[in-house]
Amino acid sequence: MIDFNDANPPASHDLDAERDTIRTELLGRLESVLAALFPAGKKRNGKFLIGDVLGSPGDSLEVVLTGDKTGLWTDRATGDGGDIFTLIAAQLGVNAHADFPRVLEAATELVGRAPTTPARKGKSVPPVDDLGPATAKWDYLDASGKLIAVVYRYDPPGRKKEFRPWDARRRKMAPPDPRPLYNQPGMVSASLVVLVEGEKCAQALIGAGVVATTAMHGANAPVDKTDWSPLTGKAVLIWPDRDKPGWDYATQAAQAILSAGAKSCHILYPPEDAAEGWDAADAAIEGFDIAAFLTHGPRLQMHDIDEEAAPVVSNDESVWGTEDALALSFTRRYHRDWRYVASWGRWLVWDGQRWRTEDTLAATDLIRSVCRHAAVHAENPKIAAKLATSGTVGGVERLARADRRHAATTPPNGTPTRGYSTRPAAWSISPPAGSARTTALTG
Repeated sequence: MIDFNDANPPASHDLDAERDTIRTELLGRLESVLAALFPAGKKRNGKFLIGDVLGSPGDSLEVVLTGDKTGLWTDRATGDGGDIFTLIAAQLGVNAHADFPRVLEAATELVGRAPTTPARKGKSVPPVDDLGPATAKWDYLDASGKLIAVVYRYDPPGRKKEFRPWDARRRKMAPPDPRPLYNQPGMVSASLVVLVEGEKCAQALIGAGVVATTAMHGANAPVDKTDWSPLTGKAVLIWPDRDKPGWDYATQAAQAILSAGAKSCHILYPPEDAAEGWDAADAAIEGFDIAAFLTHGPRLQMHDIDEEAAPVVSNDESVWGTEDALALSFTRRYHRDWRYVASWGRWLVWDGQRWRTEDTLAATDLIRSVCRHAAVHAENPKIAAKLATSGTVGGVERLARADRRHAATTPPNGTPTRGYSTRPAAWSISPPAGSARTTALTG
């Protein structure tokens, strides 16, 4: 028989002693601890001020730095408050009592990170309290784990969601220059990286065990102001939101990614039955088979427009800057993946599994990229302007349609239909060289 009266009681006194020791160290270097916990905070009249427990800029939350109440905090916007441990717990999003071992671990780490003397801070940043408290935040770290920037999300009542970036180096509410990619430490040893739109989508995939990243501000990110170098040498899959802005951004980002030295870049086609605006975060919530989609989902292969493509055939030469030369430049890169069926008046693209009709003008957009690239490298401004016109783009597309490497015919008595087809491959078009199998042309 077991006598529970003889059982050894839990060693709670050890935890209490550790808590008291860590509390003393936290309060002994409180200003430095708070600066490490909330980089956007500021000191004023013996108090440390920050917008909220997530660390957004502002002054609604204050922490006493001196006197008998050192370490106590109050958030005037929410009425919440407590001691230094409850503040750390609130920042972590956990319960200070139920998850105290985790809180203590974070506090111990903070003591190790915080210097005994706080660093001097520059000019304070303007508060953004008119947006209310931040509802989410994401840290942008470099490959070594050093903080580059923080992005805060706000959901002000009656208004659309808003995002505010904070530059850690300049200590001000502004995006860094250049703008970093998210989750750089996670990308260091990865061979495949998935680019999505926004930190919420990236975190959804990261939570599913996928190495994911996003540019700051998602599809609204300026491609030319983003540092894509962390993707050098990697295979990149772009998962766009299911809408036109998402696809347009994906094609622009793909060219920048390839120019930065990525090994390859493909754009995934979102499921045709998905709702407008459907994204990676929605997929995670719905229990969508993310792994299968990333491995087998239909995709468009992108090619580096900066890389000089070799002639495919011996007579594949023309005069630089002409529509003929631009059409050949497009064909050299995309002759394996694109076909044009004149009787349908449609382009078709190989998505890795099947030929599918392309109704989003993606071929026109790729040709426009070829023309834009030529215009940027033209020495004469008048020639550059002409190369970038819609008339040039249209002329180049018409020539590309007629190239025998793109031209295709319809199936006997065939009528284009939407969606995928599993009909026998009796049509006069075959998959690109190197494809796993012959598949029917679809409409």
